[in-house]
Amino acid sequence: MRILKNIVILILSTFLVISCADDGDPIHNEIKGWNVQKLYNEAYEALSNKSYDRAIKLYNALETTYPYGIYAQQGMLDLSYAYYESDKPEMALASVDQFIVTYPTNSSMDYALYLKGYINYKSDDGFFTGLTKQDESELDPLGLQEAYKAFSELVTRYPNSKYANDSKQKVNLVVNDLAMSQMHKARYYMTIKAYLAAIDRSQTIITTYNTTSYVEEALAMQVLAYQNLGQMQLSIDTKKVLALNFPQSKYLHSKWRDKDKPWYAIF
Repeated sequence: MRILKNIVILILSTFLVISCADDGDPIHNEIKGWNVQKLYNEAYEALSNKSYDRAIKLYNALETTYPYGIYAQQGMLDLSYAYYESDKPEMALASVDQFIVTYPTNSSMDYALYLKGYINYKSDDGFFTGLTKQDESELDPLGLQEAYKAFSELVTRYPNSKYANDSKQKVNLVVNDLAMSQMHKARYYMTIKAYLAAIDRSQTIITTYNTTSYVEEALAMQVLAYQNLGQMQLSIDTKKVLALNFPQSKYLHSKWRDKDKPWYAIF
């Protein structure tokens, strides 16, 4: 569904570019008489020189003027990168999704998956996040989930790709961030005494993200949540699991308590 949405965004944007192009458009006039190789080379030169606005216009012109062949295919990937560097992540994802759907056997599919994973992973860090120093993992994890899927698919399908090792590392980072996202929500539910919801979130960490450092806190949280719900036997049993897996845990001697919350949490 998200891929379809991204492609629709790209189609609408491309339609707008085409409808707005006329003889008065500098790019439209400039590319008259250019063959496909020159048009691609000019677009790539603009991209290399970080002239992203010009690169975007030239790659869009390439796609509409010469929509088939190797230049058009590579141009679609280059366009995605240009959109990303221009702080247009939705357009970047739309372009790379269109490439993945349209050219599934392309030799650059490993790069396409890497680019999709990278954009999704980085695009959760928006303006307000930077302004408030809010942790990325506290935001909607949809982008992280999409990043995980893309990096995992790359590693599975293209284990010898030059992007495979970095993708493996990023899978671990994404898993850690997804676990942290669940932990932030679990902590919040504990503070508002929504203990069943906190148990549910912490259980996701224990079962799904059991290689992360958040499992210990998740178990400790459950010990207290069950106790507050009057489920003493469950609390005792969970503490035994905590002791078995984390014999040096500080939570064996003191109850779980919420850490200091960032200032924006008051909103």
